Amino acid sequence: MSVKPQLDLFAPRATPRPAAPRKDSPAPSPPAPATPVAQDLFDSDFNAEDIREWNQLFPNAPQYSYHFKRAQISSAFDRPLHKRLIASHAFERLREISFLGAIDYLFHPNGKPANIRHSRYDHSIGVALLSQQYCRLNGLPEQDRDLLGAAALLHDIGHGPFSHTLEPEFARRFKLNHHQLTNKIILGEVDLDLSVRHLLEKHNVDPEAVIAILSKKSDHPHATLFTGPVNIDTLEGISRTKTYVHPHYVHCHPRLLLDAAVKLDDESLQRLDKFWQLKEDIYRNFIFGPMCFATDHLCREFVVDNAPDFAANDFLLTETAFMRRHPAFRKFLHSLKNRIELDGVADVIDADLANLIGAEQATKVPKREFHINTEVAVTSFADLGKRYYEEKHSFLRRVGNLADPAQQAAAASLFD
Repeated sequence: MSVKPQLDLFAPRATPRPAAPRKDSPAPSPPAPATPVAQDLFDSDFNAEDIREWNQLFPNAPQYSYHFKRAQISSAFDRPLHKRLIASHAFERLREISFLGAIDYLFHPNGKPANIRHSRYDHSIGVALLSQQYCRLNGLPEQDRDLLGAAALLHDIGHGPFSHTLEPEFARRFKLNHHQLTNKIILGEVDLDLSVRHLLEKHNVDPEAVIAILSKKSDHPHATLFTGPVNIDTLEGISRTKTYVHPHYVHCHPRLLLDAAVKLDDESLQRLDKFWQLKEDIYRNFIFGPMCFATDHLCREFVVDNAPDFAANDFLLTETAFMRRHPAFRKFLHSLKNRIELDGVADVIDADLANLIGAEQATKVPKREFHINTEVAVTSFADLGKRYYEEKHSFLRRVGNLADPAQQAAAASLFD
């Protein structure tokens, strides 16, 4: 019996062969070269020049599918442990956990409402595919493939409904976060799914070793695949997030980025430098940008105002079940469009004014600064932590009336 070939979901898309012109029709004129048109949904630095630069640097970058069908997944994963983890109830639940939380319900990839929303399920599959590719490139044995692949699949297994949007309130009120639930699922300590630990142990993978990798406490020689500044979670996640803010594809293919992080020649470092700059743009202009801030802040505010209605076990629900249990939140979520458009988001508040505003009117927003140290020698994947590093700060922002007409127009255009 022949072995079914493993499908590479990172492979370039085949270029369709053009149809032959009919003899009785004139030959078609060659298509004009495509020129990207900047139609950013956010006040950001993403523009046509940015896309042209990526195209020039990486002209042969293949497309990347952010949504994976069951048949594709079945063919792409050849390790029995990985197949069974993907089929588990806890992993299947991630299909109904949005990738960016409430943002997914208001802002659609590439600005098209008909597009499929991103989920933690697809993201975890993408991270696991990167893990497989890393193991292939480094010729790692089956035991390492099982361990690293399991960690990739399980790294987000504990996310609650609406991901990072509502997690701060679950953490504040019930001392719950996705890291804790991830560990409990892996150790078989929560009724949500008791099979994960059994599957790991059946395939000779220590659950504690998986937790150590995800908790950045592992001494495994390849643990930096998850813990360094350039890690497979970030490579997949930033590439996926980029689809929210630009209607044109930018060559930020996670497979090519991983290949660069392993190869580490001059061209590879150039690619990774561009990725690091892209990551800064994503955080500054989107994740911590005013519109996403307003969406998350208002949802958390709703939970605070209706605290008695929410319970700790809500954290175990899918988003469909969560909104069925809390119809008022569902109605509120779908009303956010108008509220953000009308009320807007205030500019950053100077720290000196914080006492005048009051804590109830302002909240801290994280701020990250990304740096590249070009002086250090990079000879291994682990060395990337010396070249790329972040500084984390915070600033104050509040939801309120917008004085800047340009910002008002940007807010309204989000939902066109």
